[in-house]
Amino acid sequence: MGSDGLIELDESCWSALAKYNLVLATVFAALLLMVRQLDPAQAQLFLLIENGILALVFGGIQTYCWISR
Repeated sequence: MGSDGLIELDESCWSALAKYNLVLATVFAALLLMVRQLDPAQAQLFLLIENGILALVFGGIQTYCWISR
């Protein structure tokens, strides 16, 4: 399907990464909405933490796909 610049990834791997990213983004968006309802003052801090976790988890999954190929 395409290359990420390091190795060639097939369509099923890109599809799995896209689906996983969609699930993570949806879960974190729902969590943010709940935090904004419960404590609006903490929403900005939660966004910072959320983005860090999202980057680490998605980066880890992508790295695992590269290594296990």
